[in-house]
Order: sequence, then structure tokens, then C-alpha cells
Amino acid sequence: MLKNTRHLTRSLSFSLAALALAGSSGNVFAGKDYYTLQGTCAFLPADRATEFHGNPDRSKLNLGMAGNQWVIFDKVMQQFNVYIGKGDGTEPAYRPNDASGFTLADLNDNANRYFIELIPPGQIRKQIKSGCMTLGNDEARNFLPGNYQVDFDVFASTNYNLMQDLANSGFIDEAVPYISNRLDLMVAVGNPRGIGDTMHTGNADFDTQFDIIMDLLSGNVVTSSLDHINEGIHNAANKYMQAAHNWVKANDQMVTMTYTYADGTTETDTKTGSAWIQAALQKVATPMPGSPGADRLVSRDAGENHTSHDLVDNGCGTAGDLLFCEYAVLNKASTHESRVHHVETPNGITGVAGYVPVDVGFVWITEIAYQLNNGNLAVQGMVGNQDIADLGIPRPPNSSVNSDITYSLALLATSRHENRGRQFIDFLRSPQGQAVYTAGGFTGLTGAQLDGGKCYARPVNGVSTATDRNGDGSCKDWLHNN
Repeated sequence: MLKNTRHLTRSLSFSLAALALAGSSGNVFAGKDYYTLQGTCAFLPADRATEFHGNPDRSKLNLGMAGNQWVIFDKVMQQFNVYIGKGDGTEPAYRPNDASGFTLADLNDNANRYFIELIPPGQIRKQIKSGCMTLGNDEARNFLPGNYQVDFDVFASTNYNLMQDLANSGFIDEAVPYISNRLDLMVAVGNPRGIGDTMHTGNADFDTQFDIIMDLLSGNVVTSSLDHINEGIHNAANKYMQAAHNWVKANDQMVTMTYTYADGTTETDTKTGSAWIQAALQKVATPMPGSPGADRLVSRDAGENHTSHDLVDNGCGTAGDLLFCEYAVLNKASTHESRVHHVETPNGITGVAGYVPVDVGFVWITEIAYQLNNGNLAVQGMVGNQDIADLGIPRPPNSSVNSDITYSLALLATSRHENRGRQFIDFLRSPQGQAVYTAGGFTGLTGAQLDGGKCYARPVNGVSTATDRNGDGSCKDWLHNN
């Protein structure tokens, strides 16, 4: 295998030469197939690197995992130790699994040999493609930030879009499902802003979905919205928004209320729920000054297809029939766009110093479960139920509103520890791995669901054709058998 020169600088680097290297392109060949490093480094403010564990220089398994899994990942690694041992105390000695338990903090010890990043999967995707992660801050004086370089073995995503993108660049040839999750709205305990709980018609299913939409679009509500470039959960939130709006339109009712629009104007009237939503969407059809949508157009991410945040330009309906979607919330001035939502949303809701105060934000139900299980009773899910099994945005019967989202795993072409990477993938899909996840609020998959996934052909002109995996799990195995 011809190794790219980036392997010469594998730890934090503080040289201009390393930074120049980080933005370069090159090929690494695995047999007859290859991937291409491309683009600039992923960027993460240093104070958001709260879920980096271990040392990639010493690691025997490098994991890039969608960030919300941090809520149970110490237990995941405990059980993985048992899985790769005999389960009788003979687990690898350098991965302690004694009576006191294994914690992610233990990975900082020299003897431990895992490296794990638990951050937004879009950031990991960009790190895989460019070969580097820049850690720094947003201050002008920070002209020479640190640079991390990691050969990841396994990548886990909350959606197949990121997997397709990696396949287009030759980094993966298949992706397999392993667990699922669903959305909730995190609010302060007692839901003091009344998010989603105002009864307008007496039809609870209709009133809940209608009120959520109107609250998220209101100028009176500060919404913690999702980074729609790097946080994988944004796809689930966007899917929910559109499904909820379409469900309201299909089950429309007359609503009488007084409402404050995103621009601060108020209206008292009686009209259909769809008409109310349409009027609210017209206020954010284009980015309001000071909104994340407006800021995105001039931000450091401006090169990532931010040519427009207009709803129509981004597939959110037509000029006269707009559709509720993530861009509508991002175009509202009273919105904070997170970079690491599972840190910023609860801290913003509870008033932690240094975080933007917010009223509500999308999270996974597992993040609500984590807060409740660890004694943070200052926040709750939208309906306030502390039974993990009942968490989540309410789902109208026989609808696709807030459907479960399936996570997937892939072994990467950058892997230097393929056997251990395969063991880890097999573990997460095993009964033992499923049990760890479901204990933390995730939803386990059936055997038929585990047989799903995607096969990716070798890319041609930057495009890989994706097909469903066969029931027997077979894919053309160019990456594994070279």
C-alpha cells in the first residue's frame, strides 16, 4: 500500500507545513482500488472537543461515531472488551474491565489502545475525506490552531447520505445498520413556554403537531436549531418538520388564536391551520437579518453550497405553497444554530454561563434519557414523561411523523486494523451490543432490519452506485479482499 505523506505528521501539529499538507490532495491505494483525500480540514472549536478519547498514535482501533452515542459509549466499550475476550476475565489486559468498570477517561492512559471521536458525523465525514481535523477557536488571533490526523477504522452515521458521500470518494464499499433512534424536543422542566401543548381544536393529535410548528416559527420562542452541514440529526429533524406539516395539511382544522410571527408582528384571526402555517412561513421565506440563515451566507462555511437559504431554492415548497423545513427555522432571527447540539441545547435551556439561552431544541430521545438518568431534572422531553419508553415527539396514529431513524456503520478504506474494526461492527450488531444500546434508550433492530443496508460500487467520475444489500448480507467485497 502506498501511504500518503500525511502519515508523517500523525499527532497534533503546530507547523505551517502541516497545515499546508492538511489541505492537499493525494491517493492511497488498496490493491487495485483507491480513495482520494480532498478538501480542507474539518474544523471544531477546541472547547467543543469534549468527546475526544484516547490517542490515535497508540490506538489499535480508531472509531468515528455519531456524537449522540456518547450517552452510552463507556458501557459499549466495556462490553466490547468482554466480546473480544472470552467473557471470563481474560479480556485484553490493556483495556481494563475490572469491578470498578471502564470509563472513556481511561483511554487517556498510555496503556489503553482505543481512540474514539463522538462528535457530529458530518464533521467526522469531512475529517475522513480531508485526512485532518483542525482544533481551534473563532478568534482572529488564533491563526495557527492544532491539527489532528487520524486513520479511522470504523465510521458510524445517523443517515445514509453521509455514507453515500464517502462511497463517492472511494472510502467505503458497504454500510450496515445497527440501531435506531427518534426525535424529541428538549424544553425546561414543566415546559414553561408551552411548546406543543396549546389546545386549539380539542383534537390532541392535530393540536400537538400544529402548535409545535407554530412555536418553532414564532418570534417569541428562541429555538436551538441544528447545524445542517455537520450534525447528522438535522436530517431527522428536517424529515419530521416536513412530515408534520404534510400531516396537518391532510387533517386540517379551523384555528382561532393570537400569534406572534418571526418578525414580531401579531395577528388575531380564525383560519385553517394550514393558512396559519403558510403565513408564518412567508415571514421566513428568505433569511431575516441576524438569522443563522443570513449568517451562513457569509460564514466560514460559505463555500459549502451556501448560495441561498431561501425556502424555494432549497426544496421547501413553492412561493405560494411553502413547506415547513429546517431552513424556515434557520431563517428566523430568534434562532441559535448549534455546532454540538447535545452540549449547547441542554446548557442553553438551563442557563449555563457561556451558552446562548434557548427555549427548545431537537434532540434524540437518548439525550433526554441521559439527562434524566444522571439527575438533571431541569430539562425534560416535550411531553414531560420521564419513562424512557414513552419519550419522543408524539406520533399521530398511522403516520410517518417522527419515524425511527436507523444508524449505519462502515469499515473504512483508511483502516489499519481491519480485523478489529470488523469485530467492533459485528459486536454492535450482536445481541450483546444491541442490549447495551437499548438500555440507553435506543431502539433495537429486528433480524430483517439488520440484514438491510447499502452496497456501493467502485466510484466512476466521483459517483458510486448504491444498491440494497441482499438478505444474506452479500456485497461485492473489493475493499476487503485486496
